Amino acid sequence: MISDVMADAAAFREVLTHIDPALQLISSRDLIGGVSAQVTALEAVSFTGLPTNLVVRRYGERDRQHDPQIEAHEYQLLNLLHTAGLRVPRPVLADESSAILPGPYLVIEYVNGDALIDPARAALPQAAVISQLATELARIHDAAVPLSDLPYLTDMAGYATSRIRDRPIVPDESLREPAVRSALERIWPPPVVNEPVLLHGDYWPGNTLWRDGTLVAVIDWEDAATGDPVADLGNARMEICIGYGAAAAMEFARQYRTLRPAVDLSTLSHWDLYAALRHAGRMGTWGLPAAELARLQTGHREFVTMITADQ
Repeated sequence: MISDVMADAAAFREVLTHIDPALQLISSRDLIGGVSAQVTALEAVSFTGLPTNLVVRRYGERDRQHDPQIEAHEYQLLNLLHTAGLRVPRPVLADESSAILPGPYLVIEYVNGDALIDPARAALPQAAVISQLATELARIHDAAVPLSDLPYLTDMAGYATSRIRDRPIVPDESLREPAVRSALERIWPPPVVNEPVLLHGDYWPGNTLWRDGTLVAVIDWEDAATGDPVADLGNARMEICIGYGAAAAMEFARQYRTLRPAVDLSTLSHWDLYAALRHAGRMGTWGLPAAELARLQTGHREFVTMITADQ
């Protein structure tokens, strides 16, 4: 164990040298919360005493299979978004050589803030959270980032279609997967009613950072795609319903629509149902304590009840 820690420290010192020879490693610590990547925070200082805090992100096998160049692509995407003025971490380095760490990695700036993994337990007013989440999603969809600069991003509709067709042998009854699939398959695919935009791909409170009641960053862009903006809206509605309840999910959509009045929401049923399907067969594999898993399942079932009421 000690030798592993020392080896990691030596590798992280080399990472810092690769960024700036003046940087000296003070400490490193694993960041908890994600399931798709190994994430490490580095505390460093320059020769002048100026502190520098960075994050090293090493992606999991699922992400690497989806995009073998995910580090370089996320670096390019974050650079475009940061330049456009969006609240995202500034990218610092993408290294695909595997010469320093055992595999490619991405380095981004560390943003001081807390993720809303369980929004209902956070000491933040619900109305302020919903308002800021809606505002930031509208800003992402309105960002002046040409999609032609992002040819490597997945088309969300095509990706969703492949996921829908991949039926499990045993459906996830805990998340009412048979009912969700039945309703979804009756109406899929969605009509093309909106111009494609940049999608975060997994927009939810847990992928946002907050400080002093203010949303300061949107993180974890590995699922970024292009397509109907309502796809992001549906996913966010599901997660907000799990965290705050159905009324909050509906209010989030109302505020988003107010901010982007030209958006056509006629595909909302399609993307709500697809969002509900995303966690089927997966939620139980996240290694959550029983009480936390039950909370998420209850919130998910509330969302399914809401979106299937008129199906």
